Amino acid sequence: MGLMLNRPNAVERMPAQFPAISLHQASIFLRHHGQKQAELYADRVEVSRDLRYATFTGNPTAVVFDVGREILRIRGSRIVLDRHSSDVTVHGPVEVVTPQGGRVSAGTAHWSNVTQQLVFQQAVMMALGDQELTAEELTIDVGNQVLDLSGGVDIAFRMEGAKP
Repeated sequence: MGLMLNRPNAVERMPAQFPAISLHQASIFLRHHGQKQAELYADRVEVSRDLRYATFTGNPTAVVFDVGREILRIRGSRIVLDRHSSDVTVHGPVEVVTPQGGRVSAGTAHWSNVTQQLVFQQAVMMALGDQELTAEELTIDVGNQVLDLSGGVDIAFRMEGAKP
């Protein structure tokens, strides 16, 4: 994170902010209108000096709930919680599994608490049983229970009785 002085067109970087709090084996629950919405946990959690951001590293996982039931388990290389907005960004590679065996892979995932939408970006692949979906972006609107795929969308599925 130091200055790169001997490279042409070097970009100066600000030194990383030292964390105010650093915890090991920690978890945080997020609630929406009193309902448990998600649990974030990791081997290491650091909270920024301004107390706004909590960064989860070391096997970081987000478990998403709907009416008390687990619906998604999301893993990435780093998860950042904006404690002011309750927005969550998962840096990839992102792997998602559902209790029913569904899978999503993406480069990044972002949860917007205001819109109640989960957006996956960068080479999104989703597998549900015999169906496979690929796209540049997948948006899951939790409130309206709608999936929106955009950018190079490809949907493949096997029909009953069809030859493989």
